[in-house]
Amino acid sequence: MVETKEIKSIPVMPFALMIGAIGGVLGFIWSLVVIIFGASLLALVPAQEVGAAVAGGLLGAIFLIIFATIGAFVAGFITYAIIALIYNFLAPKLGGIKLELE
Repeated sequence: MVETKEIKSIPVMPFALMIGAIGGVLGFIWSLVVIIFGASLLALVPAQEVGAAVAGGLLGAIFLIIFATIGAFVAGFITYAIIALIYNFLAPKLGGIKLELE
């Protein structure tokens, strides 16, 4: 038997925190992928400039990991907090999302 339930409201803080945390994890993974591809570009740097490129690349990699992770968390948190607020405002007027559960 299929039971239909309606989402009448979304708790803003838990929803925004969870999506922000997922965004932070994805931002961290994305930064690691970018660093791996960036490190492979060191093969194109002339031998006499490798030392400076490695030093700058290492500092850039650290900043990328920190700011991509924090930035993705903050962006996800703010965006989905606003979405939850809008949903909570509109759901009573338009009707909430209906789910069929077994």
